[in-house]
Amino acid sequence: MKLNRSARELLDRYLLAVKRELTGKQREDIAAEIESYLLDLLEERFPETEEVTKSQIEDILQEMGAPRKVAAQYSPQHYLVGPRLFPAYILVLKIVIATVVGALTLSLIITSVIRETSYVWLGVLEYFGTILSAIFSTAGSITIVFAIIERLSESIEIKELDEFHKFKLHDLPALPAEEKEPSKIGTSIEIALSLIGIAFFTYINSTGGRLPHFFNPQTEMELVQVFTDSFLRYVPLILALVGLDLARDVTLLVQGYHSALTNWWQICTQGAHMIMRVFLIQSLPLITLDALRMSGIADVDFTHLESLANTGIATAIAVGMVIITIDTLRKVIREIRKPSA
Repeated sequence: MKLNRSARELLDRYLLAVKRELTGKQREDIAAEIESYLLDLLEERFPETEEVTKSQIEDILQEMGAPRKVAAQYSPQHYLVGPRLFPAYILVLKIVIATVVGALTLSLIITSVIRETSYVWLGVLEYFGTILSAIFSTAGSITIVFAIIERLSESIEIKELDEFHKFKLHDLPALPAEEKEPSKIGTSIEIALSLIGIAFFTYINSTGGRLPHFFNPQTEMELVQVFTDSFLRYVPLILALVGLDLARDVTLLVQGYHSALTNWWQICTQGAHMIMRVFLIQSLPLITLDALRMSGIADVDFTHLESLANTGIATAIAVGMVIITIDTLRKVIREIRKPSA
């Protein structure tokens, strides 16, 4: 007996969901044992069938129940929040933490726009410190509340919890090899661009925002101011973020699939990129047109042209923020609904 492609994929997704609920070194062995049991059950249930279909294995999996329920049979029964309350606990935890982080981020953006400050790094560090403190305190409080509910309601039936325990096949996680395999060519290109970016920003940081320019083919090269001091103070942060992106791409290339670590890694760095862009817009002007001024071009209002150039850069940064925000929200929703392994 063999499983057709769709049946095999469904079984693998179910086993992946079970493994996510298990801990310790026996995860693979337990998953293999469950797989063997399911195949034996299929052999017994459909002895005359040469190829098991998706609908046939769906019936078996529905009888087995939710992956969390199956995994609980192999897990030690020591917990603060038990399997009965755990789905509701995770849902409340995600909603509250997302609300707290969103409120703090919005507060920072509004504050940075209406109030000028020269202590940018202090503000960024204070933001991340506040976020971490809020996450830990919120998670701790919610855990304590659910632990108390767990102890007080052990013998009480809570019908509202039944909805959390309904097993729906379409909620099973997607397989990493099917949906989450990164493009090696695309990832390699991103690594190359990150290396170029690191080299470029390191260079302008060392030259104080100046780039080489030839005013006349017969003259020697000169360094001309292109980036302002307002932009240069963000270069260390830009280098750090590009370095994090590079490290993530290398991790993806090595492991060969998107995991929860790499996905949340990207979400966090994209959030940092959005915060940095807010400060960049606040710090205009970011570039200067000294190279054109020194070229000797007459009858040109360089001040107005420089203002237009910086306005264009600010517009591009704002558009980038909108794109990154939408992409980040999409990734967060996907990870919450169908978390990666």
